[in-house]
Amino acid sequence: MQQYEQGKFQLDDDVSDYLGFTFRNPHHPDVPITFRQLLTHTTSLNEDETGGERYVVFSKASRKSDPPTMEDLLVPYGSLYVESLWSSFKPGDPRCFAYSNLGSMIVAALVERLSGESFDEYCRDHILRPLGMTVSDFNVQALADINRLGVIYSLQEGQFISGVDDCKGVMPEPIDWSNVAPGTNGSLFGPQGGLRTNARELSKFMLAFMQGGSFNGTSILQPETVELMLSTQWEQEGNDQGFHAIGLQFHITDDFIPTKRMFGHGGSAYGLYSGLYFSREEDFGIIFVTNGSNASDGTRGSFNNVEEALIDTLYEMVVKK
Repeated sequence: MQQYEQGKFQLDDDVSDYLGFTFRNPHHPDVPITFRQLLTHTTSLNEDETGGERYVVFSKASRKSDPPTMEDLLVPYGSLYVESLWSSFKPGDPRCFAYSNLGSMIVAALVERLSGESFDEYCRDHILRPLGMTVSDFNVQALADINRLGVIYSLQEGQFISGVDDCKGVMPEPIDWSNVAPGTNGSLFGPQGGLRTNARELSKFMLAFMQGGSFNGTSILQPETVELMLSTQWEQEGNDQGFHAIGLQFHITDDFIPTKRMFGHGGSAYGLYSGLYFSREEDFGIIFVTNGSNASDGTRGSFNNVEEALIDTLYEMVVKK
């Protein structure tokens, strides 16, 4: 959206004109896919599970110095392409909403194409450091102290197993991606959820959006852009994914705290559960980050029982007091 403010694109532009190849649902080859659709998960890409979790396949295949390209994944007859990527819905059809981690990788590739910078560098230089998020990064190699990196645990057969980020105090060996042109891959720095951060630093990002794009005198977006991002772009009752409304990437929900309209996003992977949500009407926000739990289904939308307990405790004990 910073690139949008600079006039680099319009929300309803065809992203194919920026990606460097034709990106189409083969069921609707003449229908363009737009930035707005990518940012609202209405491209007609299937949800990740239905699509064979190709974002995982693509990410793992990219852990080498000569990674595959987006074309390998998204263009028919590409080496990683599968037909199950796509639903039969027309792009932009409200019924085609499907949360897509792969979509976030495409967004990252577009950020790189528009800016000429790698995704991790762009976020570091234009979002994280300007907001004072000094120990947060999408690139593990940029972390000053690997011992501050929390280990993520998943529950398997009643035992917590360490998995992601279990570095044991040793910085992982870097992969040489110096020959990878910005915008050709998009997955290298985990744009779908690879930010290493903590609740205190993440609160600075949240406060910037609560304050019209600025925090501590530093502006990362104009107020009108923030309003656009938080405005309802898609809405549908009865959706079974926990999403009933979305702005531009922002989840809009009345389930986080019943009867309160909240804006934000959740995260779950490898045992981690996290959330950042704020109320514009009542001027408060809640952030939680967990690195492993024995969670089960909750009673409110997409939130599990552990998340609901955290949300309710923080609201009752901190916000209301």
